[in-house]
Amino acid sequence: MQKYVYIAGPYTGQHHDWRSYFEIDRNINRALEAAADLARAGIGFFCQHGHSAHVEVITPEVKSDYWYELDVHFLEACDALLLLPHWETSKGSKAERLIALRAGKPIFGSVNEVIDWANEAP
Repeated sequence: MQKYVYIAGPYTGQHHDWRSYFEIDRNINRALEAAADLARAGIGFFCQHGHSAHVEVITPEVKSDYWYELDVHFLEACDALLLLPHWETSKGSKAERLIALRAGKPIFGSVNEVIDWANEAP
């Protein structure tokens, strides 16, 4: 049975608007690289960075609470959580980690750990 992993890591930069565009872009790309690695390993994932890439520019009128609520929905449906580097600097990632802890989901700090877990799972 395929496992699904929620990818969590910083999204915003110093600002959550056009002023941090390039910093946000680096965070998005870091998450998409992890998503690609999981896909190559045949592991299902949800990458919130990909589904909401640059919404701060595209739909600035949509408040961040909308995106957080949407992301939590997908986190609850996933089997595990992957925390990307610098997750501890992210308000959202810290909240997602707490949700995963409360739900008893495995939490990983690297793609390799996720791959090992997924290969061991029945």
